[in-house]
Amino acid sequence: MEAAKEAASASFADYSRTEWSDKVAYACDKMPSLALQACDNHPQIVNPKDARRLEAGSTDDDFGVALAGELMGEMVGRLGFSFEPEELCRNAYSALWDLALDECVNDPDMPEAPDPILFDRTIHLSEACKDGPPWPSGLHYASNAVMEFAHHASAYSSHGLGLAHASAVPVLWPPPDAPPALASARRALSTALESALLDKDEYTANLHSYLSARDNPNVPDPTLAETDQVAAALRDWNETVIPAARGLATATYAHAWEWASTDQDRWDLGVIVYAHTEAFLSVYDLRQATDAYDLTDAACRSHAWWWCHDRGLDVSSLREMASNW
Repeated sequence: MEAAKEAASASFADYSRTEWSDKVAYACDKMPSLALQACDNHPQIVNPKDARRLEAGSTDDDFGVALAGELMGEMVGRLGFSFEPEELCRNAYSALWDLALDECVNDPDMPEAPDPILFDRTIHLSEACKDGPPWPSGLHYASNAVMEFAHHASAYSSHGLGLAHASAVPVLWPPPDAPPALASARRALSTALESALLDKDEYTANLHSYLSARDNPNVPDPTLAETDQVAAALRDWNETVIPAARGLATATYAHAWEWASTDQDRWDLGVIVYAHTEAFLSVYDLRQATDAYDLTDAACRSHAWWWCHDRGLDVSSLREMASNW
């Protein structure tokens, strides 16, 4: 994990590598030496039972695939920091994006006018934001406006893919109906929300109020009854709603990626960003009560890991595949 993080960081730190294949190939080249270095720096296992478990449960081939899977999962997870989802939103709904920026001028909660760079389609958002934070003013306002619209549009759709026409690869329209696994995941989250101790709005309001009272010295500390109520709601959500939301994000990511991919042996950057955004939209309704980005990231990393595992790819074969993308 340590080596994968360093290899992915080095790849994304080089802004000259704009192609996904170049980023993956570069990370694969860095991975072996970093993995050996991490092993040398890692404390030795002192419990013989732990050593036997590792020896019995892992072969050299398994370890090689695990390295590739961890690296690909780390690469996919870092896409959330490259502003590709925001770029996808800007390209998908250009008029709505510009309208939201115009509305920033009249929003009393906005401390300043939107940055003109956000209107300029010739400048990629990753380039505009590479020196941040602070990010260009109005970026999150416009992104949220598009996300809100796409989320509600997908909620009323039979397939639930809200940004389908913005995918960077050739796709069919309309997309196929949701598979049973995705339909089941949607029902599971709906059931979990309906049966929760508190509905989303009440849960969110109570949680934010509790945190504000706990962390703000100018506000009275929460009462014991308030603390107990929040603790009970947290346990309830962690045991039911959060696993259901993670399951929906995973199912949505898998469906979106499989649908958007024109070649099952190809992993294009645009396809990943599209699937990443769709997975986020699938749990976007929970954004106030929990970290929807974490749920989306977990879904994408899991699918990336299994993608390598199912193909038996180690780092060298992943490197070879990347060079042919």
